[in-house]
Amino acid sequence: MKKIKLIHEVRAVKSKKELANIIKAQRISEKALRYTVAKLRTGITELEIADFIKKTYLSHGVNVLSFPPIVAFGKNTANVHHEPGRNKLKRGDIIMFDFGCTVNHYCSDMTRTYFWGAASKKQKKIYESVLLAMELAIGKIRKGERRAKIIDKSARSFLNKKFGQKKFPHGLGHGVGTVIHEWPNFKPKSEDVLPVGCVMTIEPGIYLKGFGGVRIEDMVLITQKGYKNLTNVSKDLKSAILK
Repeated sequence: MKKIKLIHEVRAVKSKKELANIIKAQRISEKALRYTVAKLRTGITELEIADFIKKTYLSHGVNVLSFPPIVAFGKNTANVHHEPGRNKLKRGDIIMFDFGCTVNHYCSDMTRTYFWGAASKKQKKIYESVLLAMELAIGKIRKGERRAKIIDKSARSFLNKKFGQKKFPHGLGHGVGTVIHEWPNFKPKSEDVLPVGCVMTIEPGIYLKGFGGVRIEDMVLITQKGYKNLTNVSKDLKSAILK
């Protein structure tokens, strides 16, 4: 008997046209990120940067964002869903950007974490650990693993060993399409199996209250032979330290 697919399962698999819209939205977001990084200066506020991001999108003909931009400086980066405020950027701060836009109703999503002027030993350790957790998850997908909870576990177990439980409080990622959070989901108890043709975020993070947090997020397309990374922004530690 043929399995009947549910709407969310059908919707998860992207056609060439749908994928082209997602990639276009991502390329616009990457431009917005470059302009935003160039705009940073000591003393600028999170709100000023969030407004700049919105204006940059408008100047590229985009008037619908995937969600309100997350801009966090310093200790605020420990808040997963921080709303930009009047906090000013200072040397040694962690900076977190999480934003995306829509093209023909299709969303993009990306997070990058930076260090303003310098990074402490502890900041570097967290960053490199989160990056390695991401690589562990992507490595599973590359080898053909499609069970969401196994992929989530590969990153989560590593981070839990390094930083203890509850420092990575959200799922490893989610499907992206006409809504920013779509089936399937990377979560510890998820029973989802990734279909070929779906677009997923991979976004491990570590959040230390009173210190700060690091999250790195890419969007990947699940393919027959593995995956294709749709995010074209460097994320090595060297590129994360802004001089």
